[in-house]
Amino acid sequence: MTSDKKVFLSHSHNDKEFAERLARELIAQGQDVWFDKWDIQPGDSIVSKIFEEGLANAAAFAIVLSKESVRSSWVREELNVATIRRIEDLVRVIPILKEDVEIPTALRALHWVDMRTDFDNGVRSILNVLARVSDKPPLGETPAHLKSIVEPVAGLSRLASTVGLHLLRATDVDEPFMRAVRNTDFAEALHLTPTELNDAVDELESQGLAETNKEIGTHPYDFGFVEATYLLFHALSEFLEYSPSEDVKIVLNAIAALKDAEGPELESHTQLSFGRLNRAVAYIKDHGYAKVLLAIGTAPYGFKNASATRETRQASLE
Repeated sequence: MTSDKKVFLSHSHNDKEFAERLARELIAQGQDVWFDKWDIQPGDSIVSKIFEEGLANAAAFAIVLSKESVRSSWVREELNVATIRRIEDLVRVIPILKEDVEIPTALRALHWVDMRTDFDNGVRSILNVLARVSDKPPLGETPAHLKSIVEPVAGLSRLASTVGLHLLRATDVDEPFMRAVRNTDFAEALHLTPTELNDAVDELESQGLAETNKEIGTHPYDFGFVEATYLLFHALSEFLEYSPSEDVKIVLNAIAALKDAEGPELESHTQLSFGRLNRAVAYIKDHGYAKVLLAIGTAPYGFKNASATRETRQASLE
């Protein structure tokens, strides 16, 4: 059963055959109807009757609109703007369009049911309205690429933030060197288009947060591989369980104390992992806080040795 409340079916005398057919069809499909032929005595005003006999408990107030009804005193006098507004305060008003007519002013703001050419579909629409069933399709699942996109961080765009975080997590913080990520692996993991990925990586690279290799045959990507720089760890430090800036201070103090030290000595003195030590030394070198010598064959260290300078001693005192 659609509802245990009645629908008040209001209509012009000239539309009684249509109205009765509609009333019978609604009843047949489980919706009770208040119909004048059955419930209202001759001479009664349908509007007065429904107010007197419990409009607040009605399912809806349905009005059949036809060429005859819109010209009748029934519409002009009983169903004026004030009356419709009063009814709307209590129950849903459903205009039913039987044929092509000019919608009365009082009803123009309402959504009407069109029964001009399809009676059965009109009945279905009325029942759907009463049952609050919408034709709107169910909300689909969020696209995969939107699920992966994060909120902006570190002044980066949302796409660059997303790619930066993925790049940051591609390398374990204790690994000696950064892991390079292939373009297709990035695109598959984040469900990004080549243009989206290219733009994000370009943004990161322009700020020194990532490095790429340029090679032939990477189309539609502008790069083959991309890897994080130590600056990305500083920019996204809120997502780490340690502070890269604090690591820099620790290593600066160690270099100042040792004056000249190779990788094993700094590792022993600072107790930092290879990865954290290498990134801190790279930061110190690029910012001129110490003299850092690079050489081949120093792995797992990214440097040969670091020597203290005036800048080292000054920075370690800050």
